[in-house]
Parts: sequence; structure tokens; C-alpha cells
Amino acid sequence: MMDDYNRALPSNEVHEVIVDVHQDFLHFLTRRLGCEDEAADVLHDFYVKVLTRIGDVREHEKLRAWMRRVLETSLIDYYRAQGKKRQSEKEHHCLESASLDSDVKDDLDFIVCMCLYKLLPTLKPEYADILWHAELTGESRESIAAAFNISEGNLRVRLHRAREALRKRLEETCRSCPIHGYLDCACDSGADQSNYGGAAG
Repeated sequence: MMDDYNRALPSNEVHEVIVDVHQDFLHFLTRRLGCEDEAADVLHDFYVKVLTRIGDVREHEKLRAWMRRVLETSLIDYYRAQGKKRQSEKEHHCLESASLDSDVKDDLDFIVCMCLYKLLPTLKPEYADILWHAELTGESRESIAAAFNISEGNLRVRLHRAREALRKRLEETCRSCPIHGYLDCACDSGADQSNYGGAAG
């Protein structure tokens, strides 16, 4: 019996994609925040929220849109925390408002889309196909079920398994550290799986 987490790519290529996705997120947040350490903190918060709450995403909710909102929330939380450290209440409001700008939301959507686009080929093809149609192309569940010649009930099961496989891949991405070693990082920026549950808040 095939495991739900069998790789579609050789492990070395999967590793490269995992590190690449992590760096994409980190570079994006560093450009926005101007500090890599703070960007790493925001990215860690994003991963914690995604990994602990992905199972709560409603069946008909698009994972891409949900992840974008989680990233946006992580940024807003950061801005609010920074605002509390500043004397100027006006500056705090400016920072928080900036995070809600439509251009910023487009940027967040783009980086999440690129993350999914890169990670899907690392999953089993049947999971990648389901997630591509359900999360990236915007097709209805009815049309996807028809295209795959399966019942909507079967589609729900497959989509649940595919999202769980993606969650595991995101967990690997979170725990990757190109400097200190793949999945074996003990540095502060490496996310320990045991911390996921208690840090989500």
C-alpha cells in the first residue's frame, strides 16, 4: 500500500524546493520589514498558525486565500507589537494600515501562490492534481469531481488527504535551515515541532 506521503520527485530535488520556498518567504518578509531577524519571527508565526490550523479550513474554502489571510494576520500582529513599542500612536496606525493595502494583499497572495506552485510537484501526482484544481485554478468542487470522474464525497476524502500531505511538506519547509542543516537545525530560527501547539494562540 502506498503511503500518503510518497514523493513524486527525488529526495534531493524535494529538499531543494523546500529550502527554496523557505527562502522565498524569508526574502519577501525581509524586504517588507527591513530586518531578517524580524522577518524570521513573522515567518515562524505564520508557519505555526498554518500548521496548527490547516485542519480547520472549511471544505469549500480555498487554501490559497486562507494562507494569504494567515500571512496577513501574522504581519498585522507584528505591526501591532511594534506599535506598542513606539511613542507615536500615529506611526502605529500608519504601519497597521499599510499592511491592509490592496497592493500588499496582492503581494501576499502572489508569494503564497508561488509557495503552492513550487510545493505541489513534491507531492504524489494525484494529490498535486487535486490541489492544483481546488486551490490554484478556482474550479468548483462539482466540476473537479466531474473532471476526475469521482463522487463529491470521494473528492472530499482525496482533498483532505492532499491537504494533510501538503501540511507535512510545509512542516518540512518550516524546519529547513540551509545554514545549519536540513531538518536538523537547532538554531533559534528553526521551528521545533513540539512548539506548534502551544504557540498558535
